[in-house]
Amino acid sequence: MKQVKHQFLSGHPIIAQLLLTLIPQGVFDQVVLQEDSDRYYKRPRTKDHFICMFYAVLTKNSSLREVCKNIALIITKLIPFGMNQLPARSTLSDTNRKRSHKVLEQL
Repeated sequence: MKQVKHQFLSGHPIIAQLLLTLIPQGVFDQVVLQEDSDRYYKRPRTKDHFICMFYAVLTKNSSLREVCKNIALIITKLIPFGMNQLPARSTLSDTNRKRSHKVLEQL
């Protein structure tokens, strides 16, 4: 299969280019409203949480330390998708424990 280089943004990782664009923003917002997942959280928002966990699954990271370290390398590439700041490892751990899994399941 021939790859056309002008279709890909050279500065963005493949997760940002293809996989995150598979979920339309309208569908994402609808699931967040339906599950009310941002109600008690200032940071990280559901979208940031989803990006972190999606990246962890794709890269087969086994710990939050690995996830945070690897996302820190590509965080500037994820700015167009609304992720401006990497959540701290403890915050990400608290979010995994407290936020309902139903949001991630539906997405």
